[in-house]
Amino acid sequence: MLFMKKIFVLAAFVFSLAVCHAQAPHAGIYVHALYAAPLDNSSQKLYNGGAGGVAGILVGKGNTRFNGSIGYSHFFADNSNDFGDESYVPVKVGIRQYIPLTLHFLYVQGNAGIGFVNHANGDNYSPFAFDFGAGVKFTAFEAALIWDNFHEKHPSGISSWLTIQAGINLGF
Repeated sequence: MLFMKKIFVLAAFVFSLAVCHAQAPHAGIYVHALYAAPLDNSSQKLYNGGAGGVAGILVGKGNTRFNGSIGYSHFFADNSNDFGDESYVPVKVGIRQYIPLTLHFLYVQGNAGIGFVNHANGDNYSPFAFDFGAGVKFTAFEAALIWDNFHEKHPSGISSWLTIQAGINLGF
């Protein structure tokens, strides 16, 4: 009988640790390389594509994580583009939602913030920027397709890009 009590107390202790750990907030950092393809007509006419990276932090509980990120993308100008290459540095906050029942394997996310845009000809501005996307996470590796947008001055309108991102996500 004493042996059974010890087993019961040990099992209760292990269960309480598991419950406490499951309720603790999750934090992580991620770093992705990216390739960008233009989606809107004006960006398709002015740029041949782009490359860059993004890094951020994730904090949350359960299936929901709040996100803060900073990135860098360089868009390569077409020969007909008088503005030259374009650099884009987005600083955004958002939310990532892991799809239930996928063991944190699939997620969707959305972010909004400000983008710092610089053209090779010296034209600089800071438009509103936002993105939506979905991804897959397997252990520390993750990949995502993200629809990234910012308000463009030349020509006026929305600059829209499909980015393919892949990198690491280290959770704590």
